[in-house]
Amino acid sequence: MDTFLEPHGEPGVTEEEFRAFEEAFGVVLPEDMKDFYRKQNGGFFQEGRKYFVGDDEYELPLAEFHGLTRTFHPNILTIEHMLKWQQADGFLPKTLVPFCSDQSGDSYFIEAGGGSNHWVYYIFHEEYDEFLNSFLENPEDCRKAKSFTDFLEKIHVR
Repeated sequence: MDTFLEPHGEPGVTEEEFRAFEEAFGVVLPEDMKDFYRKQNGGFFQEGRKYFVGDDEYELPLAEFHGLTRTFHPNILTIEHMLKWQQADGFLPKTLVPFCSDQSGDSYFIEAGGGSNHWVYYIFHEEYDEFLNSFLENPEDCRKAKSFTDFLEKIHVR
């Protein structure tokens, strides 16, 4: 299902990069996410097509998967960079890892606390505090996919 990304020629993520990232941030990335990133370290969605995850008429097209610790484009932040900001801000749980953004800069986050749940959440960047309140009260209302693989399977062209 990862044929929707433009190839960029950068190598995939190595096991050493995964280990260093997980150790630095105290997270455990799900194996299906690692499999994806071993093949290609992020990337833009193919030009000329608009990719979506849900069917909400107000949903914006996906823009990119962020690289883990190396960027594939100088104007795209890495997951590492975004997670440093997120942890410094303290609005979101430290185990929510951003990995994909839409065209407005809103992001998809995966639960990477080391347990068996790897829910994917969609969060408007202007509403981190509102998300946190909803997340604490009814986390199931904030979920977009039950796993990274489920997220990939939900990506479609509209």
